[in-house]
Amino acid sequence: MKYKAQILLAIFLVWIFALSAAKPDPNALVGKVGDREYNYKKFNDGFKAYLEYYSKGKVLTKQDSIRFNNQYWEELVGIYIYDQAIKAGKIKVTDAELEAEIKKNIPPEVKQIKDFQTNGKFDKAKYEQALKEHPEFKKQLMDYSRDLYSYNKLIKTIKNEVKANPDSVKNAWMHDNDFASAKIIYFDYSKLTNINATDDEVRAYYEEHKEEFKRENGRSYLLARFAGNLSKTENPEQQAQENKALSNTLYNRAKEVGLQQAATEMNIPLEESPYFNQQDQLIPLIGRAPDLISFAFNNPIGSIPNIFYAPTGDILVLELKSEVPEYYISFDIKKQEMAIKATRTKRMFTMDNYVQEFMRRETPETYLEAAARDSIAIIEAEKVLVDNDIKSLGKIPALNQAILNTAVGSFTPLIENEKHWYLALVTKRQQPDLTIWEKDKKQIIAAAEAKLQEDHLNQWYFEQRQKTKITDNRKDFYELQVQLKL
Repeated sequence: MKYKAQILLAIFLVWIFALSAAKPDPNALVGKVGDREYNYKKFNDGFKAYLEYYSKGKVLTKQDSIRFNNQYWEELVGIYIYDQAIKAGKIKVTDAELEAEIKKNIPPEVKQIKDFQTNGKFDKAKYEQALKEHPEFKKQLMDYSRDLYSYNKLIKTIKNEVKANPDSVKNAWMHDNDFASAKIIYFDYSKLTNINATDDEVRAYYEEHKEEFKRENGRSYLLARFAGNLSKTENPEQQAQENKALSNTLYNRAKEVGLQQAATEMNIPLEESPYFNQQDQLIPLIGRAPDLISFAFNNPIGSIPNIFYAPTGDILVLELKSEVPEYYISFDIKKQEMAIKATRTKRMFTMDNYVQEFMRRETPETYLEAAARDSIAIIEAEKVLVDNDIKSLGKIPALNQAILNTAVGSFTPLIENEKHWYLALVTKRQQPDLTIWEKDKKQIIAAAEAKLQEDHLNQWYFEQRQKTKITDNRKDFYELQVQLKL
């Protein structure tokens, strides 16, 4: 039959194309999804047809080609995942369903067949008459529609596994339509960069918190250090060899008479490490050395571990010097940390005093002007909900709630959160209008359900993809990244 040949041609036309010039080994593995292998010929033929179909005659850029390559690959993965779900019985498709499908959703290619047209327009009666009179043609169309119909039914089935709860949707709508805008005066102590702790204040802070640095069961090492950074010496390679030889000599002599005596004989200076305990990751003055820590707690005082080659390049010869039942991490080790904490505390105290004076001195009418005068940050906050983050500030529940509880044109009470202070002028307020809900609730619930179902489908697909064994070698055959020109 004439139209039979036309429909077969229309169905498979998109997959017909001429072979190009020589390519990589046609049998080379481009990818594998589950048990489906795609050698170069199979993948590239499909990809070329895919490009031809979607480009619609347009010249494609390199970015377009990369995007379509990734898209084509993901569709192959998706087809496998869908086929596996169908094979596992997640849906069933009957001939009756397919027959109804080809009558309801007629393939566009079929509508172009002249035998199904009257006066240049598609004639549904002629098409349905052909289905009745030619069972083989009907079967071909049903087979052609089977995959697409099955995938659509599968997707619909998965989406329908979840339904939106109208009460939950209403609550979410009420929440999203209950918000305010505000100008927030932000008293931020970290901006007081001219306020810093003095050396005496840093020392005092350490003494106040000294018990935090108390440790039990400490060990220390006596050590000789041979510098590893020799870049500024005249002959660094020779010096490195000399250091290695000298450290070996010292080590061997220390094994005989102890490190103190050996260093004295060889006129080599010694250092003593601060105390450390078994839970430490680092030894002060030495660095990360888990083997040395383990050695210290498994050997008697006076023991000499193997020569230690530090990550810095230094060579260390050591002797386990002493042990104590308890000790304090020294101020020198903690000085930098204490300086940071003492400065932060001083800035908090200074800002606290400033805020109290600000609230005593100023009135709501002068808050904004005074804040601007004193270079205090003023933040414009749009759509403040009861529980969302405020831009530049983060999540501060007490501030959000105060803004929502304050009338337009008024300031909130002073809000303190972790030694930051806030005053907010409410500039706009919107509250849920139940008349709008009643008027639009069907569309709102439908939209919420559509999103819920789409998210459910995406999660299902993600989980199935994670379970699927995928080998992707496309980068060996195609350029999948745009090279930036510097």
